[in-house]
Amino acid sequence: MTSPSPSRSGADRCPGLLAPFVSADGAMVRLRLPGGRVDGRTVAEISSLATRYGDPALTLTSRGSLQLRGLPDPLPRALIDAIGDLGLIPSGDHDRARNIVADPVGSLDDLIAALDEGLLADPGLAGLPGRFLLAVAEPDGPALAEPWDIAIVDDGSAARVVVDGRATTVPRGQVPATALELARRFLAARVDERTWNVRDLPADLRVGLLPGGAPFVADPAGPPAPGALGDDLVVLVPLGLLTAEQAGALAGPRGPKPLRLTPWRSIVVPGGAGRAADVAATGLVTTPDSPWTVLTACAGSPSCARTDTATRDLARSAAAHLDPAGTPVHVIGCDRACGHPTRAHVTSLNPTSAADVVAAQHSSIRKA
Repeated sequence: MTSPSPSRSGADRCPGLLAPFVSADGAMVRLRLPGGRVDGRTVAEISSLATRYGDPALTLTSRGSLQLRGLPDPLPRALIDAIGDLGLIPSGDHDRARNIVADPVGSLDDLIAALDEGLLADPGLAGLPGRFLLAVAEPDGPALAEPWDIAIVDDGSAARVVVDGRATTVPRGQVPATALELARRFLAARVDERTWNVRDLPADLRVGLLPGGAPFVADPAGPPAPGALGDDLVVLVPLGLLTAEQAGALAGPRGPKPLRLTPWRSIVVPGGAGRAADVAATGLVTTPDSPWTVLTACAGSPSCARTDTATRDLARSAAAHLDPAGTPVHVIGCDRACGHPTRAHVTSLNPTSAADVVAAQHSSIRKA
């Protein structure tokens, strides 16, 4: 995370926040946390702001970032300044062009920081579309299962930079610059403003992004399961909604290592394995046998104007009746299926009761 300049106000640093996305339940601010790395105390402060100004629960996103929802429109100046002072949006110009997902392992922290620093230093890269996704992963790491455009695959000494199924191997110190050069080539080849991703380019233009690259095929592992991971703790956040109490529990004692938010609505707490009981007492999931490992939902009513279905409430009612070893279920209020996981799953469209959600999982089991 880039530190803000003390000579500029939060509002000056965050012009993008002056035009938030407005939904049925109020304005929403999307924060940008490259690779999901963020200090635990900062998350607690963001949660305090959410409680003060809008929906008290922070939303974890499928990009390993955070959203504040239910905010007033227009945003209060004090909120804009407070977010800016936390240093979470050091470049308003690059606000849309900072989607970096990463495996939640500490060995990648330096590559993520260097990649983001290089991105912010180039005004031209502010033109990357909001859906353009950069990934940083270990060989066959779970982040490679996400719909990335350019990936960095690091084995600790050298690394591969990958685009459109082709890779080039470069010394580790040259990796961020190589990845960003590919992003510039994408911008140069971009056909129009509807060309959001590399896969939208014509085939001949895709080949030109990395001529002569070696074929690359990933076999990504699944996301880390809730529970101890060595000295660290993997924490699943039910429905991706993090309360102030939970944020405080995750922050724990002040320390130098940041939390690692994942694209799978989980958080890795470095050195947190010994705090599992305290974290679980707040309603967060720290064991792999929870039904929340197979249950997700879109925002639903009243947060979304597209549906009258209270998807999250129905998911909460159904949770205790689902089989943690069964097929994952995504509860949705319309056929857009927002927030759906990348893994195989079934959907429960516009359920009227918790029983409908449970039936969706059971019907998939019967067909298997």
